[in-house]
Amino acid sequence: MFSIKTQVCGNVDFGQNPNKPPYGVKVITLKNQSLDELKQMVRQWQYDNDIGGGNWMFPPIYENDQIIGYMSYNCRIWADTNLSKEIVFN
Repeated sequence: MFSIKTQVCGNVDFGQNPNKPPYGVKVITLKNQSLDELKQMVRQWQYDNDIGGGNWMFPPIYENDQIIGYMSYNCRIWADTNLSKEIVFN
């Protein structure tokens, strides 16, 4: 089971508070057996909540409660939040 807690903050470029999620956005945990389907769920959540790259906070992604990487806004998975090494799953 893969899971991710949607971590976002306000984008200062749009006058939003960077210390909390944009107004009306609920932070949730998404879960799915398929990593590809989880990515689709994240993209839909981003679209539904008008979340842009300036709001995204590189949340950890879990497989069975173990961190396997960090997700960037474009749903790529990275080994760390410095985006130094992409993790590719087949």
